[in-house]
Amino acid sequence: MKRIALRTYGKMIAFLLSLYGFLLGCNIGVDPVVEYGVPSADFKVKGVVESAVTGEAITNIRVIVKEPYSMKADTTFTDAGGAYSMEAKHIIGFPVTLYADDVDGEANGMFSSDSMVVRWEDVTRIKKGDDRWYDGVFEKNDAHFSLKNVPALPMYGVRPAGETD
Repeated sequence: MKRIALRTYGKMIAFLLSLYGFLLGCNIGVDPVVEYGVPSADFKVKGVVESAVTGEAITNIRVIVKEPYSMKADTTFTDAGGAYSMEAKHIIGFPVTLYADDVDGEANGMFSSDSMVVRWEDVTRIKKGDDRWYDGVFEKNDAHFSLKNVPALPMYGVRPAGETD
């Protein structure tokens, strides 16, 4: 009888200690933060996309923030004034690469893609981290792109509308 009681108490204690360790090791209700030796930060970026020829703002350009050490990427589009802003949460580090792509075809003209690399020295810390693995919030407010116009290429093998043999 003593053995059964000791086994039962042992299992209950093991369960309670496991539950206690799980609850202390997790941030329940908080955004996950990369831990165990991998620093992370939040990154805010703002900028304008304009034509390199005319200097006019370009609407509906896709801007992608790509993290350096993961497959994670965040995407946004420019507004009517060519402006964009986005916040990438819990990036693993810098440099971060920004890409600007014209994905709407000829709706706003044809523009070539461009990219820029944002390094530690290019950003400003606006909020300090927690002195553990979270470095804080960093921002770059002048991530501007000047995209070059690309002439529309003819579609070979396709006749223009209204043309016949």
